[in-house]
Amino acid sequence: MHRNLRLFYILLFVTAAAAGLRYYSQKTSGELVVFESAAFALEDTTAVDRIFIADKDGNSALIERVPGQRYWSLNGKYLARKDAVDLLLKTFRRVVVQRPVPGAELDNVNRLLAGRAKKVEIYQGGTQPEKTWYIGTATQSHTGTYMVLGNGSGGIAKEPFVVHMEGFTGFLSTRFFTDESEWRYTGVFDYPGKSLRKVEVVYHETPRFSFAMEVDSNGDFSVLNQHGKAVVRDTLAWQNRFNHFKKIHLETFNHHLSPYGLDSLSNAAPAFTMRAWGTVDSLPEEIHLFWKHPTMDTYDNEGVLNPWDGARMYAKFNEEMVLVQRFVFDDLIALPPEMY
Repeated sequence: MHRNLRLFYILLFVTAAAAGLRYYSQKTSGELVVFESAAFALEDTTAVDRIFIADKDGNSALIERVPGQRYWSLNGKYLARKDAVDLLLKTFRRVVVQRPVPGAELDNVNRLLAGRAKKVEIYQGGTQPEKTWYIGTATQSHTGTYMVLGNGSGGIAKEPFVVHMEGFTGFLSTRFFTDESEWRYTGVFDYPGKSLRKVEVVYHETPRFSFAMEVDSNGDFSVLNQHGKAVVRDTLAWQNRFNHFKKIHLETFNHHLSPYGLDSLSNAAPAFTMRAWGTVDSLPEEIHLFWKHPTMDTYDNEGVLNPWDGARMYAKFNEEMVLVQRFVFDDLIALPPEMY
């Protein structure tokens, strides 16, 4: 009886040891695979200084870190959207392999990657990319993305994977776009802290409503009418209005105008002009606002047909025609009744 019990314990120990050895072998093998062909993630994204994205249609975007600046550069011409750059950096850090591509799907996935994959080069200070990703389409469940790594010599790894990001349900390919207008920083006024010194709003259709707000070197706040004369009113309401100008964005650089419409609008008089000066600026940032004809009929509370689009306006900013949201700009151009 005791001998059988002792034999049972010996067999149990041997079985456990064998299982442990098998698990360790599989784990080590898995780690080797991840190291060689599935190491998509970057541990230190603070060292990333350049990101190049290219698609199969010949479009590309080059985003580069600018030392000492809050915003990265785009194609050497513009500022890049901070939110879009931050999202890429977070993706580089948190991306993980969800699973290998099943053998039955492998040929089809490889064809899709070869035909439509976006190429993403990630640099960390050198002339050669630290990582190169080839990003394909989403899986049928839309919870993963087919991806394969570059092999460091201009080619690609032999095995693609289904990749996702921890803490996120969805696919990743839409984050890596190449349209320059989508990448561009949309800030019109950007004055953090106490760096905004003066704001001016000109009502071209009704000039007597034009006004300005400014803070002098002593920190004293004042409101000026169209003649530059200081008016004393509810200071708190005006200071709140002044603060709204500190961070203003346009909606999109895609104005959707035909060449004829663009030419006509460029020669038209604006309805409003807004200017803002920072504490160290001698010249202001400036934006001109134009009414936009509605895409469908809408009516006010009295049942009167609205002559203009209630959602958007056209604007000229840095000599470009853009679209802005009235949700953002209506509060800036509306005149508080207590001024006059």
